[in-house]
Amino acid sequence: MSSTAKFIRIALVGLAVVAGPLTLAIAQEISESRLAAAESAMKSAPTLGNFDNILPGVATKTKDQLIRLRPDLHKEISGIVDDAAFKLAVRRADLDNDIARTWAKRFTDDELKAIDTFFSSEAGKKYKSEAGELGKEILKASRSWTNRINDELLEKSREELKKLGFEL
Repeated sequence: MSSTAKFIRIALVGLAVVAGPLTLAIAQEISESRLAAAESAMKSAPTLGNFDNILPGVATKTKDQLIRLRPDLHKEISGIVDDAAFKLAVRRADLDNDIARTWAKRFTDDELKAIDTFFSSEAGKKYKSEAGELGKEILKASRSWTNRINDELLEKSREELKKLGFEL
């Protein structure tokens, strides 16, 4: 390979390394209207968990870690950690923003509006209220079906093996 070809190759690799993250950043830009639609859909749809419990959980874990190091300072540690956690509570909105951005990356404006419309409708509200029990019943049905299929497959396999002269 000539020195010119090597130079061009190195230059192209360098350009890709520099331009790659820039291209990714541009691709991830989210319009304000999409972000607003995502926030609305996110708020109306069923949540994937109770995110309000994260900070109190982290505070408890932090207290436990520090108190293990200095049990004699448990009152001071508890007070300091609680104060610091209270000051961090305003950052809870950052999580909502990150979650809304995740929604915005996955759905178009029209899809977000349709999701919001559905979960704001009577059927969507009913779905949200029934989702927990529905999930339990679906899991129960899938386990029951699995057991029935397992039994049937075992029985049919034994029958076929018996036809071939094998006893199990």
